[in-house]
Amino acid sequence: MGGGGGGAGLEPVANPLDIGETVGAGWEVFKNNAAAMIVGLLAVGVVGGFTLGICMGPMLIGYMRMALRAARGETVAIGDVFGGFDKFLPALGLFFLVAIGVFVGMMLLVIPGIIFAFLAYWSFWIMADSELSAIDCIKKSVELVREDIGGTLVFMIVSSLINAAGNFVPFGSLITGPIAIGMGASGFERLTRGRQL
Repeated sequence: MGGGGGGAGLEPVANPLDIGETVGAGWEVFKNNAAAMIVGLLAVGVVGGFTLGICMGPMLIGYMRMALRAARGETVAIGDVFGGFDKFLPALGLFFLVAIGVFVGMMLLVIPGIIFAFLAYWSFWIMADSELSAIDCIKKSVELVREDIGGTLVFMIVSSLINAAGNFVPFGSLITGPIAIGMGASGFERLTRGRQL
């Protein structure tokens, strides 16, 4: 498994999934890059939906790369959301592997599907920041989750609640969605700092 994450070579972070730190970082990502994050999110939904999910994987990878660069203090542009197409086939494969895994798990009394989705939580972030294959991204995600099951669960729940909060006001998800993605980028960057993916 080759490739290297943007956090390789840096000192590891204590308590990388700290809720206060990552929510604050998510807000900073949004505040400093609002136009790119909002338009990027719209592009993911439109292109992914228009292509019946075929392009959803690459669009997600592009959006997550954008968020990771923003979380690292780098300049981002709206067009960055399309950057994931350089991994079209791996991203497509990962999207359908995760979707099928969750679907099959849901058919098996729901709980297995929830567990699979939880274990695969970091897989798209890993693909966005490394050269790993789709299957290896899922394996690495399982490895990261198992290192801190409780912390990852709380992080995932809080991120989901932030994302869902936007549904209560018109167009609110255009704000809460990017904040949740920024939180995810911060959590992933902190979690993988000092590691070689």
